Amino acid sequence: MTSNDAPLGHATASSVWISGDGVAHHQPFKLFDGDMSDVIGWASSVNNNSGWIAYEFNKPVVVNQYALLPRPGIAQGDYKGETPKDFTFEAWNGSNWITLDSETNITDWKPNVKKVFTFTNEKPYTKFRLNIIKNNGLNSFTALGALEMYNIATVTPSPTATPVPSTTPVPTATPAPTSSPSPTATPTPKPTVAPEQPTGDRAILTITFVNGSEKEYELPIAEVDAFLTWYDNRDAGRGPGMYAIDKHTNNKGPFKKRKDYVVFDKILTYEVSEYTVAE
Repeated sequence: MTSNDAPLGHATASSVWISGDGVAHHQPFKLFDGDMSDVIGWASSVNNNSGWIAYEFNKPVVVNQYALLPRPGIAQGDYKGETPKDFTFEAWNGSNWITLDSETNITDWKPNVKKVFTFTNEKPYTKFRLNIIKNNGLNSFTALGALEMYNIATVTPSPTATPVPSTTPVPTATPAPTSSPSPTATPTPKPTVAPEQPTGDRAILTITFVNGSEKEYELPIAEVDAFLTWYDNRDAGRGPGMYAIDKHTNNKGPFKKRKDYVVFDKILTYEVSEYTVAE
């Protein structure tokens, strides 16, 4: 979006921060402009640790997942305090706001890392809002970098075929016994080792390079944190200029292990999308 009403839809908020120059730079449409590198984002009015941001589509749509991104480039001070802690995701039914999802105690925000929330909903609505009940402790204002909404497809299970009863065979004459052949040894099959299935906290790490190419890695969250630590250290002038990323299940061929080596000064941006795989 380029404004609260253009080019499509309509963005509103409970309040907007007024800067020292008297201009409200932190408008709600900043959450929907698609610019993930924009450090402005939306911010509430002064002395406000709550607030809401709404978006109205041009026609009814089904939403069953949304993602929140903190303001990027704010990696010091009390930036975590401005992020949402307790909040609801709601839809307007023409008379009232209907709660579709409710979250509490969301505190582990990281720069450039989306938080994705999924819920069950099959009904289309035109207007949705994120209602922030409380932020993570900053009394000056509440702020956010981006809000994205999705309609993810649900998989319908295939019906189980009903078995058709077979006819009863007609008994036949019993043949005369013949000599039994000597049994031969049956080789014992070797057990097939099932590949290790990932569980626990994981994330998709997407790296965009300065030449415009993009690579995506599905990793345990501990390996993503290790990459972020290396990147922050290298950005501060410490550590090696190259980092090895384990390709895990993408290892194809007779190799013991395959790794991608990424060079710090070739990285333009990166994005982390966290999720959890139940055991």
